[in-house]
Amino acid sequence: MGTETKRVVTLKEVAARAGLSLATVSYALRRHPKIPEGTREKVAEIARGLGYRPNPRVASLMAHIRSAQARAHRERIAFVWVHTSRAEARENPFLKNVFNGAQERAAQMGFALEEFWTNAPGMTDQRLEQILRARGIVGVVLSPVTTAEATVTLGWDWQHFSAAVIGNLTWTPELHHAGHHHFLAMQMALRELEKLGCRRPAALIEPQTNERAKRAWEAAFLTHHPAPASARGLVRVLGPEGPGEPAAWLRASRADALIVSDVALLKAPGLRGVCRELGVQVITLYWSADAPRGVGGIDQCYDQVAAQAVDLVAAQLNANETGVPDLPRIMLFPGRWVAPGAPGGKGGAARTAKGH
Repeated sequence: MGTETKRVVTLKEVAARAGLSLATVSYALRRHPKIPEGTREKVAEIARGLGYRPNPRVASLMAHIRSAQARAHRERIAFVWVHTSRAEARENPFLKNVFNGAQERAAQMGFALEEFWTNAPGMTDQRLEQILRARGIVGVVLSPVTTAEATVTLGWDWQHFSAAVIGNLTWTPELHHAGHHHFLAMQMALRELEKLGCRRPAALIEPQTNERAKRAWEAAFLTHHPAPASARGLVRVLGPEGPGEPAAWLRASRADALIVSDVALLKAPGLRGVCRELGVQVITLYWSADAPRGVGGIDQCYDQVAAQAVDLVAAQLNANETGVPDLPRIMLFPGRWVAPGAPGGKGGAARTAKGH
C-alpha cells in the first residue's frame, strides 16, 4: 500500500494567487519593511490558505544572499537593551561582549543589528513598540537584564515580532531563550576540580543568580559532589555580607577548593586570607579575563550565547513565525573550563551583569 505524498505548494503559486511578483511575495512573507503592512498581511493569509511552507534550503540560500548584499540594504534586527542604560551598555565588559557576539552573528547571516533602549529618556514600552513597527523591524533580540527583578514584562503586542531573549530570566509572556546552562557548568567545575585532586570542594553561591537559574547551581553541586554525604554542609547561598562569617565557615569546612558564583564574594572579610593559609583552590562560575590571578573557572562564553539568540530570531523570520510561541525553545550552553593559572581565554563576563 503506497503512502500518499502531500503536494508542496510553491512560492510561485502564492505569487500567482496574490497577483504579485515572486520578489514581492518573498519580501512580504519575511515581513520586510519595504512592503506595506496591508500587502504583508494579504500575502500571509493567502500563503496560510494554500498551505505554503518555506523550504529550509531556500531560507539558507537567502541568508547567504543577504550576507553578500551591501550594508545599507540589509534587513534590520533590533537589539533591545532591557532596563539597561546606554552608559552601562557601553562600559560593562560583559554587556559589550554580549552585543559584539550578537552583532557578529547578525552580520554573518546578512542582517544589520540596530540598538534600542527601553529606558531611554521619555521612552515607554508602547512607544518603543511603535518605533519598531514604524521602521518595519520584526526581528528582536532582548538583552540580558542586570537589574534585580525576578521576571520581566514588556507591554508589547508580540504578534508583530519574532523575538528571542539572551539569558535565563523569566519573561511574561515566555519567549524563546538562549542562555547559560548553570547545572552543567557546576558539574563541569566539580569534575575539573576532581582532576586537580580536589575531593572536598565547598561553594559560596550568590542568592539572586541562584534563584534566577532555578537553583541549578545548588542542585548540581549536591548531585555531583565527589563526597555526596558531606555536600549539603559544603554549600552556602549568601552574599558577601556578614563580617567574617564566610571565612569562619570555610575554615571549619575542611574544604580543599572553593567555588564562588562570583568573584565579588571573595571580598568577604578574611576569606581570601583563609584560602591562602589553607591552600584552598579558588574558582569562579563567572570567570573573566580580569579574574584575580590564579583563579580559574567557567567562562560562560556569552558572546556565543548571544549569537545563538540571533539564530533563534533568524529561524523565526525565515519560517514567517511571529508572536508568543506555544512551546518556547530554550537553548542552554555550559560554557568552557578555564584552568586556574591559565593565561586567559576568549570572552569575558562582568560580575555586575546578573540574571543571565
